[in-house]
Amino acid sequence: MAASYITICLLGIACTWNLYFPPYKQSYRGIAAFIIGVLCGELALLLLPLHLFIVGYFLINDVVNGFWTGLIFILTFISWCAQLIYIVNSMLSVQPLTQALDLADIERLAPKAHNGDSSSFWARILKPFSFRLNNVSCQKGIIYETVDGQRLKLDIYQQKQQTEKPHTDIKAAPVLLYMHGGGLLQYGGTRFGQGLPLLNELASLGWVCVSIDYRLSPRNQWPAHLIDCKTALRWIKQNIEAYGGNPDFVVTAGDSAGGQLSALMALTANNPQFQAEPTPQGLSDNEKDENSQVQAAICFYGVMDFCNLYGTSHSSDAGRLWSKAVIKADFHDPDNRAVFRSANAIATASEHSDPRTIPDCLLIHGTKDSLIAIEESQLLAEKLSQVSDNKVIFAKVPGAQHAFNMLRSIRSELVLAETVRFAQDCYRRHRENT
Repeated sequence: MAASYITICLLGIACTWNLYFPPYKQSYRGIAAFIIGVLCGELALLLLPLHLFIVGYFLINDVVNGFWTGLIFILTFISWCAQLIYIVNSMLSVQPLTQALDLADIERLAPKAHNGDSSSFWARILKPFSFRLNNVSCQKGIIYETVDGQRLKLDIYQQKQQTEKPHTDIKAAPVLLYMHGGGLLQYGGTRFGQGLPLLNELASLGWVCVSIDYRLSPRNQWPAHLIDCKTALRWIKQNIEAYGGNPDFVVTAGDSAGGQLSALMALTANNPQFQAEPTPQGLSDNEKDENSQVQAAICFYGVMDFCNLYGTSHSSDAGRLWSKAVIKADFHDPDNRAVFRSANAIATASEHSDPRTIPDCLLIHGTKDSLIAIEESQLLAEKLSQVSDNKVIFAKVPGAQHAFNMLRSIRSELVLAETVRFAQDCYRRHRENT
């Protein structure tokens, strides 16, 4: 029993240490730190009482009866205090985002306007894996394109009352185009398990939210991923009215690699290099003239310095992997420089020449991200501020790991409310200007 006690206590101490000092110099350690950090950090409010109960059981059974077991208990008690501090800090971690939105004159939501159903804030926290809201329905598996035998699908989230009404009775609603993360790699991520809190929240408020597949590497090479996102945007512009959506107002959003794609969607409007591929029958006149500009972009902890061109990444390990799997080209060959820069959001922003075409951008990044360095989003925000005529909002989320917003937690719910505030304000200003 003493061995079990020591093991459980040491695991708790190690997990707590990882919350404050996650390793990131080597990619495999960063991945482990990310997985442990998200689970232990965002679920701390639930895991801490469980750990207290287990250790209390050992105390009752008089396992702590010597120097080493006593020392481990003292260290465990210190880790509990650190976890309590972490929970309190998570309640305050949204403040930089709130302040950044205030400085940008983003209109505040009315009280509880972001709450999509009758569940309270704390009721959501106690169900961290429950994402569906009562008034939201989802149509899954709609094929928007077939490329090289690969069927690309999307899911549409919207209010149930929108699906129940005849389409002629539905007013045009704002549209969200969400792109999942996963390093642009197969088995890295799918549309099924990412972005669900944001998709359901905005859908509950009347938005039409579209979550898409796109081709992944190593089977497919860049820029297939971005071209597919443009293809999905074309599908939205041609079909979303049938679902009650407004094809003239589309906000992109994504996490990690999806954040990279969201930023590049904002930066490459109507760029022929990335425009949607023609259908086998060819493009109609309307498709040829179609505008691929989006009205806003939301980027969570995006891979903005792809292949570490600007030296902001945690390490070069991921860059070497991406150069082999995503680009399949020699990074050191000058002839390949252009294709590497085309996948790098910072480089794309640096070379941008039309500030009017860049929409409002919101960049959110955790300070304890062990996969993607916060400096990547920070540098992109600086570049965007130099070339954009519209709002560029960058906010750190203190203490947050990579993918902190994938679960319902104190921090993620607070950040979600402010993200919805930004999206709603973008739509408000769009309506005022049209």
